[in-house]
Amino acid sequence: MQIILASQSLFRRKALDLLSLQYSVVPSNFDEKSIRHSDPLELAKMLSEAKALAIGKIHENSLVIAADLFVTFNNEVFEKPANNEEAIEMLRTFSGNKVEIICGLAVFNSETGKMLSATDTCAIKFRELVDSEIQDYVSRYPVTKFAGSFDSDGVIRFAEEINGTSFQFGLPVNKLIYFLRENGVKV
Repeated sequence: MQIILASQSLFRRKALDLLSLQYSVVPSNFDEKSIRHSDPLELAKMLSEAKALAIGKIHENSLVIAADLFVTFNNEVFEKPANNEEAIEMLRTFSGNKVEIICGLAVFNSETGKMLSATDTCAIKFRELVDSEIQDYVSRYPVTKFAGSFDSDGVIRFAEEINGTSFQFGLPVNKLIYFLRENGVKV
């Protein structure tokens, strides 16, 4: 059975590499805006499952790993910014506040039709940011590729406090290990 990562994310590839997995990358290209839900945890789960299923339907005898990640603040979901100006506004909004990273994970076995999914959260308290450091960060990083305009480097740079681990690889590795083992993968 082949393992497929339904994502082009370098962070997610790093997670699978860390587990010494042999895998292929097949991006789902799933329209993330096609699914909406008022509960961010449910939304992350639904999006992850949809991505895994989209790839699993066209690849037989595969174990498909998919994930979705976004940031929430004041009951609002922050996905990838459309441009650098939007990224700057997001980071200004987060300055001095606590945000939550929501991460969904799905593992779909196309042979058995079994879907395993879970969500994980990570709370990050941003310290007060100054405009010059926000501008510097946005000018040096591809922020339009990051949910909420920041990646793990941004967390290290901006965080005052971190509770949780999902931000590190863009998927909850601890839960992925259990899902892989449940599907007979030695990890």
